[in-house]
Amino acid sequence: MSLLTFNVDMAALLRFASRQNEPDPSQLAMLGELYGADAISVQFRRDRKYIRERDLYLLKGIVKTKLIIEMPPNEDALGKVIELKPHTVILAADHADSDSPLSPIDFNSAPVDYRSITDQLQAVGIEVGYFVEPAPDEIKGAAKAGASVVVLNCAGYTEARSVEEAQAELDRIDKAAQSAVKHNLSLYGARGLHYKNIKPLVELQSFQSFLIGDAIVARALLLGLKQAIDDMQGLLK
Repeated sequence: MSLLTFNVDMAALLRFASRQNEPDPSQLAMLGELYGADAISVQFRRDRKYIRERDLYLLKGIVKTKLIIEMPPNEDALGKVIELKPHTVILAADHADSDSPLSPIDFNSAPVDYRSITDQLQAVGIEVGYFVEPAPDEIKGAAKAGASVVVLNCAGYTEARSVEEAQAELDRIDKAAQSAVKHNLSLYGARGLHYKNIKPLVELQSFQSFLIGDAIVARALLLGLKQAIDDMQGLLK
């Protein structure tokens, strides 16, 4: 059985678009937990465009399950999460273009001492993971950095334009999942997951949790948040 990590970034995006103080990500998180989400996640970008520092403090005080923060490994953000002590930090790469989503870490391209960063976070009791492409070398890089979690970028599968392409990506994900097991890493999936494409990933029986947000909020607009979460949990279980 896979768990549901409910990403509440959509509330922050809608708040930014409306130029108001609502909807509040912490309120969405509270309702998400009430209706059965197993954990809550957000992306904390360098520019604070969507999720703000205030949101992190509110979420830390409200979330009763697990608070997972996905963020780039820059000094300012690291200092903030070390102070907050969320349950889990997932390190990802950001970009100068603030509208680009956080992307997978490439352990071979950036001159970053990831082991040192992992040690800093683990020293205060934070579980550490890395957002990576579904490739054995990247899984190995996360393990070498001392991570206990890897979040696989499933975009290749979720954006596939043919059955053959989707199957090839599923095979790639399956091989990465086997590598994660070999390195004793918990496995999460993210990016582009929704009600129509999640089943083949669940059937791999390799993922401890899936990070899903936009699809749930979209369905909630039509059916309500409780029904949207119930529907997704039904697929995961």
